[in-house]
Amino acid sequence: MFKLFSDTFNINEVIDSSSNEVLLENEFTVADNLPDIEKIISTEGKIKITNATVNNGTVTVNGELVYNIIYRSPDEEVTACSMSDKVPFSAEFAVPGGTDLMNVQVNAYIDYIDAEPITERNYMVKSVIILETDVISKHPVDFVSNLESDGSFQAKTKNIRYTDVINEISEEASIDDAVELNKNSDEIARILKVESDAYITNVETMDEKMLVEGICKVGFLYAEDNSLNSTGYISEEFPFTHYLEVKNSNDHMLKDINIVLNEMTYAAAENYDNEKRMIEFNLPFTINATLYDTVEKNIITDCYSTESLLDLTSAKVNLSSLKDITNKTLKYENNLDVVSGTVKDIYTVDISPKVSEKRMYDDKYVVDGFLDVNILYLNSDINKIDKAYGSMPFTASVDLNEGEAQSIIDSTVKISKCGAYRKGSNSVIVNCDINVGMKLKDNEEIEIISNIVETGAVDHSKMPSLLFRVVQPGETVWEIAKNYNLSINYLKELNDIPADNALTPGTKIIIARKV
Repeated sequence: MFKLFSDTFNINEVIDSSSNEVLLENEFTVADNLPDIEKIISTEGKIKITNATVNNGTVTVNGELVYNIIYRSPDEEVTACSMSDKVPFSAEFAVPGGTDLMNVQVNAYIDYIDAEPITERNYMVKSVIILETDVISKHPVDFVSNLESDGSFQAKTKNIRYTDVINEISEEASIDDAVELNKNSDEIARILKVESDAYITNVETMDEKMLVEGICKVGFLYAEDNSLNSTGYISEEFPFTHYLEVKNSNDHMLKDINIVLNEMTYAAAENYDNEKRMIEFNLPFTINATLYDTVEKNIITDCYSTESLLDLTSAKVNLSSLKDITNKTLKYENNLDVVSGTVKDIYTVDISPKVSEKRMYDDKYVVDGFLDVNILYLNSDINKIDKAYGSMPFTASVDLNEGEAQSIIDSTVKISKCGAYRKGSNSVIVNCDINVGMKLKDNEEIEIISNIVETGAVDHSKMPSLLFRVVQPGETVWEIAKNYNLSINYLKELNDIPADNALTPGTKIIIARKV
């Protein structure tokens, strides 16, 4: 007879990971209040995921591409204009075994985007977006943690470690402010393009609150209200402080914190002198924080009885233990040659990463790829806004210690603090911060026993009274004892096996039936 002690833990299993391309192609018409298209200067966009679900073996991702184009007009009085719109999309991918109880994490980025005029009043937007999805099953796992018996039961135990999500927080915040042009600038005729960026500078945990400090940067490209209809650019940084309520936290927990920028609203406004030199804006953003803790459990991984036949209910489970979350910022600088005209002023710099390879090399984690660079500048040859672009190789290398080098690493690459300055009339030095965010994990597949049932008695009469057995390579004391329904201690006493249970292949051991 025996008595089972059961327990439960929750795990997040990644059921499926995939990367899929989605092609978007839509035709649009210029708004009635805007002039004709002469040439499209730039096309940029952002991906917004509205929802992602799993149902009947299929992942469905819905979202929209929010784009902005800047174009030149044949109307000399309105040299540069911009248009923004949205391209909705819905993509489906097969996930065998996927159910509606599972969650989907989506990382989306633009691999390619461009626009071309069809007529003076119509244009086509084409884009290829990449959707990287992880389908996660969060479910409880029942296991046998201990048992009490009359001594006939033999159990193999193991101490396991896994990562549990203790708290998930998502809070909205915003910066409601304004930027003002200097006195030397002409008034604003219209806003052509807006930019926003955000990064965290400091995180502190105190009592049951978490202080998150950071910087939001906004930038506005605008047309000036003058006879030349010239272009100007203004940017400014705004610090923010936000407190998150984090109950049941401690200093040992790992924290994953990120900022998601939402759609900014803005409008040109008058200053105290009644001059349209201000841009009022509201930039909403979401602060997401996930707190992880490492949990230890003692489980029974195998079991047999010297007296009874047992039926074990078991299943294989992938356990993931999160060892560390770290971010490494690397400075990047490179030269970009401008092939069209002469650079007089640089307005905006957009840089997006494309990762081609992630690898371990010499105790380093190395990310290779390319940075797609788009620069809007004043071409002094034609005295109009123009675009320079290029693809620059980059290598981001992060040093690892011995323990980290043995880990499984999930990483993301983000770009911040983009800038550029002239180096001569046809060359630009581009710089930015490359942020490599890394989650270091240990994954282990283990057998979990959830129930044990006696199905009958062991018939010892069928076993020879005495036999000699040759130890095979890789065999263990546990395996041999279980095969003959003998206790570990009894087998060790018969054969003078050392305390560490070491067996030498090729040696003979005695198997004797216990009467």
